[in-house]
Amino acid sequence: MSKILEAIKASQKDPSKGKTSHELTQEQLADIYFSSTDKPPKSEVPMVIKVIETPRWASLVPWVIAAVAFLITAFSLFSTKRIFLDFQLIDEKNPYWAAINNPDFSPEPQPTVPLPPSANAEGRPISLEGVSFEGAARLKSSKNKQGLTLINSSVAPFARATLYFESPVDLGRAKIVFSAKGARGGENIAVAFKDAGNNLAFTRGKVYPFPNGLTARWQKAEISLLDSAPGFDKSRVANLRFDFGSKDTENKSGDVIFIKDLRVVYFD
Repeated sequence: MSKILEAIKASQKDPSKGKTSHELTQEQLADIYFSSTDKPPKSEVPMVIKVIETPRWASLVPWVIAAVAFLITAFSLFSTKRIFLDFQLIDEKNPYWAAINNPDFSPEPQPTVPLPPSANAEGRPISLEGVSFEGAARLKSSKNKQGLTLINSSVAPFARATLYFESPVDLGRAKIVFSAKGARGGENIAVAFKDAGNNLAFTRGKVYPFPNGLTARWQKAEISLLDSAPGFDKSRVANLRFDFGSKDTENKSGDVIFIKDLRVVYFD
């Protein structure tokens, strides 16, 4: 009985016992906001307010949206679209581009039917489709039936364009005639012949039909084998070769030479 009385007295002394924390907090707030200056607060228990700061994900939302939009745009661009870029470097001083776009180099088609020596003063045209390129001529030089575009790429010290005849040609009473010009002028070219026995037609191996060099206008060259080197068989010429490399002609890298209308012209 005494223990029960002691518990009642203790509960009367501490009114906060038996109350929940929520009830105590409400009492404390009421004491703070509604109590007068001369009225002591009912409870001396300190009030503790715990503030929990949550992560501010809202500030990152615009950055996330921008990153996703960028990734979607990049993926759609490179997966579904193809972009073709056409670059063309044009240098007016470069003879290679002048050669490619030169409207003057368009030899007229020539008859391919062999003509007798006395039938035509212009002689018999020779197709240049059988020309083979060697050395620095191989990379960029080109050919067609009526003409050659000889480009010295300077990969090798020599650049050659050789025409091998299907059968030996008799040039004992004939001369070789062709037209040539340079893309910008100042280029040069040498010509060599070999017979069926692999003998060279000239003592120094080649001749220079344009002693003063080529110009930017067409010039005609005429080469006779009447004064060929001893041992050379003029009646059985096997091939004709154009030399235009730096070693033989001192042409520079990128120099371009045009040749057209190669013919065999017989003497009267």
